[in-house]
Amino acid sequence: MKLNVGLICFGYPNFRVDIAKKTLDKSIELLKKEDINLISHDEVIVDASVTNKVVQDMKLKNIDLLIIQNGTFSDGNHIIKIIENLKDTPILLWGLPEPKAGEFKYIALNSMTAFNMFTSFLYKYKVSFNYVFGNVEDAKVQKGIKDNIEALKVNKKLRNSKFCIIGGRAPGFYLSNVDELRFRKEIGPEIVYYSLAQLLNDVKELDEAIIKEVVEEINKTGRVTSSSEALEKTARVYLAIKKFIKSNNVQAFTIKCWPEMQSLYNFAPCTVLSKFNSEGIMASCEGDIPGLVTMYIQNILTDKSVFFADLVNVNDNGTVKLWHCGCAPYKLACDEKKIEFTQHPTIKNGIGMSVEFEMNKGRLVMCKFKEDDEKYKLLIAPGTGVKEDRVLTGNQADIKFDADNEKLLRCIVENGIEHHYSIVYEDIVDKLEVLCKWMNIEAILCKE
Repeated sequence: MKLNVGLICFGYPNFRVDIAKKTLDKSIELLKKEDINLISHDEVIVDASVTNKVVQDMKLKNIDLLIIQNGTFSDGNHIIKIIENLKDTPILLWGLPEPKAGEFKYIALNSMTAFNMFTSFLYKYKVSFNYVFGNVEDAKVQKGIKDNIEALKVNKKLRNSKFCIIGGRAPGFYLSNVDELRFRKEIGPEIVYYSLAQLLNDVKELDEAIIKEVVEEINKTGRVTSSSEALEKTARVYLAIKKFIKSNNVQAFTIKCWPEMQSLYNFAPCTVLSKFNSEGIMASCEGDIPGLVTMYIQNILTDKSVFFADLVNVNDNGTVKLWHCGCAPYKLACDEKKIEFTQHPTIKNGIGMSVEFEMNKGRLVMCKFKEDDEKYKLLIAPGTGVKEDRVLTGNQADIKFDADNEKLLRCIVENGIEHHYSIVYEDIVDKLEVLCKWMNIEAILCKE
């Protein structure tokens, strides 16, 4: 989903507008490399009447982000015109340093003064904005622009998404729900429902040939040690859910995976979730919507599968263990030849299927989205996945967090973070912080 990004540059006749124009040209070329719809005004604006015309044009084109470059000094009339017409549009201010010492015996740009003035006006008007400061060639500036664009893409996608709850939440998991109207207003996704009764009826109305294809696909993915009955049920539930989410334009879902799935169908859907998550459709278990939106955000930012799990132990070697009962995406296996589909590790009694494998290692971020009274929160805890300290059934990941374990537990306990977490194997801390800023989410950053 592309963003419509506007770019305008302001100047003042008494300063080196020619230098600002060269910077603007280079900025346009830089932004053309991004996966966006760029809507730029190609001249440095010095006249407020031009500002009026350009702003109206930007408004008609429904821009998702306006980048304002302070090419030189400029007065406050320009930013006031923008505030009056585009108050609800996110703004990224871009200030420029002076040319290198010795090039001029006078202040050539005075961009920083205008930058400072603009930020103070935006703050006073309570307009949502962020900023970068530096030259076009500055790697930090380029990363800052990219991070802001990526964060606002997530925001836009969330506001055009639909989540599904299949069956409700697990018994006693009271904070797996959200206030749906508040969630839709502030975060974006609409929530729809698919009953377990309807699902268990739909599994009977499927093409046998397609069921066979899914069974063969799972057999090719890993070694199946669960029963043939569990394997066929996995294919049926997968196909029924796939049909529902396609016909209802659902982007992600959560399911009440116990106890009715066992009492009514003698089945555990862990491999179903593993398969969806491996295919890029985020699916959380136990009816957890805060957990699902956490997964969804991580997936959008990285285009990678994520691991949804409980935090279960602080190991003797100082690492922290995350574990779940077999729903991790098999795409995260460090050795795809050792993927196994087996009976559920805690329900047992031959009920399947769960998936087992050794998890990837390396840099990661553990997150959890939380609905709080005043505002939403997002726990962000970077670390490194390391070799597990023991062999376990189910899925596990041992993590050496950047913060010490006492700080991690303090962040969790003192902020009331619920017990499900999501990890993605990529360092996206900066992008997550930027996203939190744009979405008015409190970032709980747990690092050194």
